[in-house]
Amino acid sequence: MTTPIRDRPTNYGAVGATAHFDFHRFPPKGFEVVQLRSRIGHGRPRYDAAVAALRTWKIQRLAGIEVDVVGTEEGTVYRPVGFEGTEATRAASIEPQQDFGPDGEPFLQPGDSVDQRIRWAGMQFHAPMRVIAVEEEPSSHGVILGTLEGHPEAGEERFTVEIAEDETVFLHFRAIVRDATWWAKLGAPIAKATRARYHDRYMDVLRSIDVR
Repeated sequence: MTTPIRDRPTNYGAVGATAHFDFHRFPPKGFEVVQLRSRIGHGRPRYDAAVAALRTWKIQRLAGIEVDVVGTEEGTVYRPVGFEGTEATRAASIEPQQDFGPDGEPFLQPGDSVDQRIRWAGMQFHAPMRVIAVEEEPSSHGVILGTLEGHPEAGEERFTVEIAEDETVFLHFRAIVRDATWWAKLGAPIAKATRARYHDRYMDVLRSIDVR
């Protein structure tokens, strides 16, 4: 019997690693490090629209990934990852709080899980992930996603939308990743090229979203 996505654990140990400022210097053994940065526009309306897109899975959907969201169970409490100095810690427990985007779509929350479906060469691959943390600052907004058991890869992605002092808006992408399944390892060059293609799409799609 297949374990429901909500109940699956992560398939990597360094949970929260991409939140660390120098994560790229000491990645877990065997993991590839990815760091990308893209200018996606200018002004507070562009920033707000990008944050809403980030929180409603539009980056993935606009990049061509199908997404089915599995929220946290009602009444549960999730303990997101935080950092104190150089050590990973667990932040205080929080009760689920639902916010919505301009289209009425619920914002993703820490603890939400998602089944991503990626199509390649006429085949469909399932890539389940969980929201590890949401980071909200006055001039930036970030989401950390971690892979779950059943994902062909293992690792973590961190998306951060930032507005600079001159109101230029950027998307920052960080990831640690390695192939997890035997067939992904067997086709490692293809898997790496496919990853790179989707990462490039992530960096471009927010330029095309509507600004209200």
